[in-house]
Amino acid sequence: MKELIYECIYIVVPGFYKMCLHRKSKYENIIFLILLLFGLFFIIGRFTPTVKLIEDFVYRFSYSSLNLTNSVFCFTENFVNDIKSVIHIRYENITYKQKNQELTDKLRNYEAMVKECDDLSKLLKLTKIENTISVFARLSIKGPNEWYKWFIINKGENDGLYNELPVLMFNKKRNALCAVGRIIETYASSSKVVLITNPAYALPVKIKDRNINCLAEGFGSNLLRITYIPHYADVKAGDEIVVSELSSVFQKDTPVGVITDVLEGESSVDFKTAKAKVFFEADNVYEAIICVPETKICGK
Repeated sequence: MKELIYECIYIVVPGFYKMCLHRKSKYENIIFLILLLFGLFFIIGRFTPTVKLIEDFVYRFSYSSLNLTNSVFCFTENFVNDIKSVIHIRYENITYKQKNQELTDKLRNYEAMVKECDDLSKLLKLTKIENTISVFARLSIKGPNEWYKWFIINKGENDGLYNELPVLMFNKKRNALCAVGRIIETYASSSKVVLITNPAYALPVKIKDRNINCLAEGFGSNLLRITYIPHYADVKAGDEIVVSELSSVFQKDTPVGVITDVLEGESSVDFKTAKAKVFFEADNVYEAIICVPETKICGK
C-alpha cells in the first residue's frame, strides 16, 4: 500500500523519489506522513474555486474548439453543395439556350413558309379555311342491309350544311375525332352521308408517322382495303391509318383505322394490299359531327 502511495506522489513531487526508495531510513514514517498530507492537499485542492475555474476554462476551450471544427466541416460541405448547384444550373442554362435557339430557327423557317404559302394562295386565289364550325347531328334513317354504306342525319341546308362536308365521330378510347364519311346529298332539314366503308368510296390515306401514301377503299362491314402500298414499304398489323394531304374532304392526319392484316395473295410486283379496321363501328353510330369551314378567298 505504501509503495502505491509513493508512486502516486512521485508523479506530483518528483523530488521525493530518491528519499522514498530508502525505506530503512529512520525518517520513513515522517516522510510517509508528509507525502500523505501532500496527496490529501492536492485531492482537496481539486474542489477549490480556483482549481474549478481552471478546469472550466480548459473544458470550455476544448469544447469551443470542437464546435469550431464542426462548424468548419459543415461550412465546407455546404460550400461544396452550393458549387455543385451552381454548376448544374449553369449546365441547364446552356442546354435551354441551345433549345431556345433551335426553336427560334424553326419559327423563322415556319414564318417564311407561311408567307410563301400565303403569297402563292393569293396568286392562285385559292380558298383558305379560317375557322371550323362543328354541327352535331343524330342519325334519323339507316339502311337495314346497307348500314355500312350510308345513313341520313337530321341536319341539312337550314343548318348550314352542304355537299362534300366531312362527317366524323368522337372515339372515346382514342379521345379523338375519327373519319366516318362525307355528305353527298343535302336537303332542307336532312342530309345523306356516304361512309368510308362503302365499297364505292375511296379515301386518300397514309401510314401514320411515315410518308407512305396509299388509298383506302370500302370493304364492307367495319373494314377497309388499303391499296397501292409501295412494295418496299414495311407495313404490318398494328400500323395506324390517317388521312393524307391529298384528301379534299377531311383534314390531314385525321384518324381512320388500323391495319389488321397484309394480304399477300393480292400483292403485285409494285404494290401491296392490306386490310384495316376503322376506328368507328358503323352499326353503332347514332350521333355524328359535321365540320363546316368558314372560308375566304385569299387576296381579298
